[in-house]
Amino acid sequence: MKKTKPKKTFTITEAAKELGLTRQGVHWAIDNGLLKAKLGKIVQTRVSHGYLITPKSIESYRKKIKGK
Repeated sequence: MKKTKPKKTFTITEAAKELGLTRQGVHWAIDNGLLKAKLGKIVQTRVSHGYLITPKSIESYRKKIKGK
């Protein structure tokens, strides 16, 4: 059985699915300092630029939201 590697970064769409938010909700969280993200190069079917979000940032966001 092939092991899958843990994700190093999430795109906006992937983070939205992971957090149960819309893409706009993720952008809002980034813009308001609740979710850390860096601009970077995304290579999937084509190369483009966008926000990359680490698993650590996603966990930090979850803790911030639970604390409210």
